[in-house]
Amino acid sequence: MINQHERPLKIVHISDLHIGFNYTYEDLIQHIKVVNSLQPDMVMITGDLFDKIDIYDGKPKAFAPLLRTIKAPLGTYFSYGNHDQRSNRTYKIQNVVEQSGIHLLNNFGHTIDYDGESIYLCGTDDILNSNGNVMQALKNRDEERHLTIMMVHEPDYADYVKRFKVDLQLSGHTHGGQIRVPFLGAPILPKLGKKYVRGLYQITNNNHRMLLHVSPGLGTTRLPIRLFCPPEITMIELETKKEAE
Repeated sequence: MINQHERPLKIVHISDLHIGFNYTYEDLIQHIKVVNSLQPDMVMITGDLFDKIDIYDGKPKAFAPLLRTIKAPLGTYFSYGNHDQRSNRTYKIQNVVEQSGIHLLNNFGHTIDYDGESIYLCGTDDILNSNGNVMQALKNRDEERHLTIMMVHEPDYADYVKRFKVDLQLSGHTHGGQIRVPFLGAPILPKLGKKYVRGLYQITNNNHRMLLHVSPGLGTTRLPIRLFCPPEITMIELETKKEAE
């Protein structure tokens, strides 16, 4: 249990660093400084931490001590993305994550308590290249008691997730388009990232409302450029029931 709080739960959401593809150790230093300056309660990383870790010519394990400097009293959480799973070297990423003290939510979830409210945190494996399983991720949840936050790398999967009374889905994958054309938007978007591209969405299923936040990410993929689509570190504040009353 943690002490009672008279303020919203502060979540920092980041995604798609793609370390090794135009994203360096120095980039991560600067981004962690920004994350820590926001004083979050928890940090959620929704996939694609490394890019092609099996051929990365740096030392992936060197990132573990740096990732440990993320300051979040309720923990830092990670779920896999399609690039994490594409290389069949997921165990290398898992080792870095575990050595970093980051909680890997891979078709798994657990409950925390904040301000007297039970919050269920969970994440799926990657949907495109692996066996992302929403029902397995929700296995330990008490649906009637728990506010539910789920990490799913591919945002368009929200149209399936919404059936399970999830309150907030956090996703990445799209890079916000990475290259955007004024008045036209993003000409190239990935599979399962074409409908929900960036920002906050409200999705309803029967009488249940689910919020979806899609991070534009911090890194790049395929091309080492962004155009009219800057990287983003997002702060999300969730009110507790006490505050809402």
